Amino acid sequence: MPKLLGVIGVLVVCAGLDLLWQSRHEITFWLAAYLRVFRSMLHHQGSSPHSLPAAIDPRKRHGAVRVLLGMSFTFIFGPILIAIGITLMLFPRF
Repeated sequence: MPKLLGVIGVLVVCAGLDLLWQSRHEITFWLAAYLRVFRSMLHHQGSSPHSLPAAIDPRKRHGAVRVLLGMSFTFIFGPILIAIGITLMLFPRF
């Protein structure tokens, strides 16, 4: 059972990496958008937030759920399953 949890954890991490690879263009877009807004905020520190760039049309971007699932599988759920599997293997049963 502990080894099975570890294998499932590795598969979940691989699935998360695959989802992140499929959404790599979305990730680069949102990083560029964040940097653009951050730079605009730094250049216009004293002005109102009305000077920020206009929002992007949401119909063009569909990968937010894929990015969220990929990151949660890769960095949260997969490592938790791997850690539980290793913990169960290392500690003897009472």
